[in-house]
Amino acid sequence: MSGGSTWNGVVEADAMADELVLGGVPRDAIVRDRLSLTTRDNARYSAIALKRRGHDAALLVTCAWHLPRATHAFEREGIRVVGHPVSGPEITLPKRLWRSWRERIVGRLELLLLAMAISACSKGSLTTSSTDAASDGAAGSSAALDTSAIRRAEDQRRSKDVPEASRTSHDVGLRRLAARAYARIADDAGIPFLLRALEDEDPETTSWGAYGLGATCKGHEDAHVRALAARAASMPEVDGKSASPGEGLRGIDPRGVIARSLGRCGGEVAERVLASWLKDPHGEVRARAAYALGDVAAKRNALGDEATTALLEAAAGSAGVAPLDVALYPFGRIDRPSEAFADRVLAAARAALARRSDARIFAVRALSRMPMPTTDSAVPDLVRVAKDKSFTPAERAEAAHALAKLGKEGRAGAAEAMAYLVPEREPVGIGALAGDELGVMTSLLSALGTEAPKKSEPALSALANLPLPANASASLARRVATLRCSAAAILSRAAYDSDVLKKCDGDGGGAPTEPFERARLASLVQRHALTGERRAAWSALARSKHVRVQEAALEAIGQHPELGDHARTALAEALASKKPGLVATAAEQIHAHPDRVFALAAREIRAALDPANHEPPSTNPARELDAGVAKALAGALAHPWAEDLVETRAALLDAAMAVGLREARDAALAACHDSNATMRQRGSKALMSIADVMVACGPPDAALPIAAEIGHELAKAVTVRFDTDAGPLAIRFDPGLTPIASTRFVALARAGFYDGVVVHRVVPGFVVQLGDPGGDGYGGAGKLLRCETAPVAFEPLDVGVALAGRDTGSSQFFVTLARTPHLDGEYARVGHAEGDWAAVAEGDVVRSAKIEE
Repeated sequence: MSGGSTWNGVVEADAMADELVLGGVPRDAIVRDRLSLTTRDNARYSAIALKRRGHDAALLVTCAWHLPRATHAFEREGIRVVGHPVSGPEITLPKRLWRSWRERIVGRLELLLLAMAISACSKGSLTTSSTDAASDGAAGSSAALDTSAIRRAEDQRRSKDVPEASRTSHDVGLRRLAARAYARIADDAGIPFLLRALEDEDPETTSWGAYGLGATCKGHEDAHVRALAARAASMPEVDGKSASPGEGLRGIDPRGVIARSLGRCGGEVAERVLASWLKDPHGEVRARAAYALGDVAAKRNALGDEATTALLEAAAGSAGVAPLDVALYPFGRIDRPSEAFADRVLAAARAALARRSDARIFAVRALSRMPMPTTDSAVPDLVRVAKDKSFTPAERAEAAHALAKLGKEGRAGAAEAMAYLVPEREPVGIGALAGDELGVMTSLLSALGTEAPKKSEPALSALANLPLPANASASLARRVATLRCSAAAILSRAAYDSDVLKKCDGDGGGAPTEPFERARLASLVQRHALTGERRAAWSALARSKHVRVQEAALEAIGQHPELGDHARTALAEALASKKPGLVATAAEQIHAHPDRVFALAAREIRAALDPANHEPPSTNPARELDAGVAKALAGALAHPWAEDLVETRAALLDAAMAVGLREARDAALAACHDSNATMRQRGSKALMSIADVMVACGPPDAALPIAAEIGHELAKAVTVRFDTDAGPLAIRFDPGLTPIASTRFVALARAGFYDGVVVHRVVPGFVVQLGDPGGDGYGGAGKLLRCETAPVAFEPLDVGVALAGRDTGSSQFFVTLARTPHLDGEYARVGHAEGDWAAVAEGDVVRSAKIEE
């Protein structure tokens, strides 16, 4: 049944299908095309459906007056037709004449347009060659107007505002832009148009359609998986890649996009389809399937036996087929492989370690998932990787992270590797810490945990007493202090006032440094209750001048209920601070541990203090929200936070709901109508907790203001050069896929926004992140960026927009230090970095950012 037009609220294909069911045809035998709006579409999409099922002929049932043109359209698509005309309601003679004349004219016009298209294509003038080419025409043209309208609709997240003509335009640039808009809006209203885009003959339009279907899969999993798998089956392979890769997505492989969308949808059907692709002789096809199975594994935290076997066979290779190291990626996305396959995963990972490739890091991650204890431990392999400098810094840091997950034996392995790598006390050895070696050492220290093995003490002592070379830079001094204090915290064994801790940040003559206070806090909150002097020390750290130390102190409240009033006081002070990160941390603690901010009612307190009081205690003691916390929380909830402080606003709403604050309901209603999608989701969740029914917070009725950058986007890629504590670094921002975000970041750099900004997050082997003027990762530039995600990969040194939920970008960006497939399609990729970003450490400062003119 083919027909997408709606009559009296019913889609044509649905109405015809219902009539067939009434006539006795099983519903599951009916295939419906709900996309076609023209006879040409009817023929095109029906032909695709027929050919997939091995048919090249059809009985064509349509109105008698329409049958000749419909027959001709189907035959042009390669379908042999037996026509069966049917009569409609009686109509007047003038209408019959008009209809007959119209059919002849339309038929001839179609032939004329086809001839014109062939002629124009031969001259290269009908269609554009890239997504943005549609806007390169003469000013005032319909194409330019459509382009502007599409971009506004995408930015404002309004499917209904995407011009209808752009969906079926002969201009491929317009179709690409429309498909991209629907994919990024990602709402149910756009699904029919994404399905249409999936079937487009243009590979880039197909890619955007597939990507959007993966993003809108929730609630439509079965239908989307079937559509994606069928489209992949209809696409020819040329040397392992789909034919005619799209230019706007830089040669992206549409079947690779389809594979990842299957992975995002997940489910048994998707897993079976992807497992079958692992048997394809083309390495590119198998790599697509492996990445997508990683997505499936992450959703289920498991893989079926069929997929596991296929992955291991691909990883091992066979005669004439090279081993596929990417096949190990899914095993790093689950907690543990099945015990039946553990030995084979271990063997495949060991074999992959001997091969140098960007995918070798997946072998390291797979080793971290080995069950412990095992008959054949992965620990020696990980120790070797951490120690061996022929491996990349990312691989070595990843090995250290892996050791942290392998229990007591893993901690012993980390101690062995650290002892081997402790720098010599001479300046050259210590100076090496200014490079990428620091990330490996800090990762190994973290792997030791609070219960470090006894044999690690000599190495820890050497690190805790590492001398600072004369005339050392501030950057090197901070790195040495970080290592010394981290080692001292472990050696202190929870003795927060030990000499080894007191000496770790120098001679103690200046103000306490952040590394010292963080180490002291880590030692303080271990093992012992926070009472007496320990509680006083904790209270002092909760008021530190270093905001990240304050936040870490608040995070200890959940594990220390004995803090009582002291915790409530600290939370109230943090909520009143107006520092977005500190406020958010306090709110998160209240949400996670609401009991910490309640006190017993006066009646219960009297009963506890006066045993002679004969007033019986209640069986369900009444509790009262601490007055100071209530006042501070209400004040923070009412504060006019900048729109890009979504984490802070959402955390405050969650906290208010958790403690039943009087103002919480109004705040939830306001969040339900917020312009930001993430805030609307939190508002919906909050209202459901009150009403105990599903509450849908749809997009606001009024259109969102469009981004100021629209109409002023970068015309070409721009390089920003950063002078940092870690040396000269650079990023080339590319507007090809992210015109708004790239333009925003370059404008901020040009305005001096990044001058003096601190690198607030470094995960060795994973990412470096910066762009928050507050230095703790919660802040931004004051304005939100809506997501410009795309189905592209994050390779080493790619740059993405940091997020705290959908459409929550602002001024923060991250630089990847290794291949990170789980970021693909989830974050907007804005460019590529240059320089030794692996040498960057938390606390490093961007002295200046300059545009390379």
